[in-house]
Amino acid sequence: MRFPWQVRKRVQMLLNKLDTDKLPWCRDARLVWVDGTGALGWEDRGWMEDDTWGRWYLSCLTLRGTPLLSRKDPGCPTCASLLATGWGPADCPELETVRETLNGGFIHLEDAVPALAPLLGLLEPGLYVIADGDAYPADGGGRFFWDVPDAWTEAPATERGGLSDDDYEWEYPDSAPVFLYPTQRRSRFDSDREAYYEERLQQDGPLPRAVALRVQQGLNLLLDGHHKAAAAARLGRAVPCLTILPLEYYEMKPGKLPRTAVRDKAGFGPFTVPVAELPAKWLPERPGQRPQGRPEWQVGRLADREWPAEYRAAGARYPTAKEYALVTAAEIGYPTDEDLRRWLAEPGRYRRELRSALVLLRGGGDPRLKETALRCAALPDRWCSLKEEAFRVLAAMRGDPNVEQFFIDYFVDLDPYSGHPALTEIANSFWN
Repeated sequence: MRFPWQVRKRVQMLLNKLDTDKLPWCRDARLVWVDGTGALGWEDRGWMEDDTWGRWYLSCLTLRGTPLLSRKDPGCPTCASLLATGWGPADCPELETVRETLNGGFIHLEDAVPALAPLLGLLEPGLYVIADGDAYPADGGGRFFWDVPDAWTEAPATERGGLSDDDYEWEYPDSAPVFLYPTQRRSRFDSDREAYYEERLQQDGPLPRAVALRVQQGLNLLLDGHHKAAAAARLGRAVPCLTILPLEYYEMKPGKLPRTAVRDKAGFGPFTVPVAELPAKWLPERPGQRPQGRPEWQVGRLADREWPAEYRAAGARYPTAKEYALVTAAEIGYPTDEDLRRWLAEPGRYRRELRSALVLLRGGGDPRLKETALRCAALPDRWCSLKEEAFRVLAAMRGDPNVEQFFIDYFVDLDPYSGHPALTEIANSFWN
């Protein structure tokens, strides 16, 4: 038997490494052309109306006809879509073929991409970015990624997080693809495999990767690596993940004639590539055009067991999609020791950067989190958004003696007439 990827070369890498300096979740990214079969792709299923949710556009991501995810899209960039689980794919030989590369780890992404050709060959023909970075084993709403319900549920990671406080005035930054949604039934969980990946993720050297496909804004559909993500959740850290980002839009610029515009850049989520650097034959007139599928929605089948409390609670360890919006709005990379020293020396000047740093350090299980949060929480301001963020981080560190002493000192020095109720409420929650 000959598989499609054995017939002809299906994947070609283009350009050099894409710019990832202000993408703290991403280590490397490459642009590729995929001459795929379309076995894995979206189907448009038309408009749906119901008494509960109103009118939505329905689409479904399928693998050889098996639904992996259903989506109701309101057509509003600042509104969340509704998601429902699929059936869980049958055995996928292409995933089995690339699993050795994913599990073995690799040093350079350009060396790994050719080995991923069997999986990439399932995609619809077109341009894609392959990003090597980290993802959170959470859904962006405080839930463990594998604990989502089968029925229609609002997915916060599918919308732009609105920011409005003393540092931002109604900003809606695009989301980074750092949250996960499952494709496997819960009953396929194997505690021995999860324990194996816990050990692997704590070893030195190349780490095993999960692989996911970007769905919308900050949400990725996890194609392989459910046990790796579960192991990362147990460890309180992010999971190394290869994310596939399709061409989604064009940035336009004015043309030579009045009221005309021409394509300037091709957009792949947070990545943009000048159109002039891409072969015209590979650029569709309108990205995102999809075939029409069956109009009905197939009820999801993944929630076939209950998760223990330790897994259900794991999602709360990670930032929500709205919290991660602070990171994309601040446009910083992952904070170095020098960054933290500079920002903490002038916290009033670098409040946005420090708020973003708290989000990133928390999501990565970084040991620098406690000291950074303590210094931000000790700011002399009676109240500010940065101080509130730091209080929330510290309140989650229940049982830590240094944090407990900080909150005791806070109450000892508290002026009941000038203290801020929000900070006092958060401080009290440390003992709840």
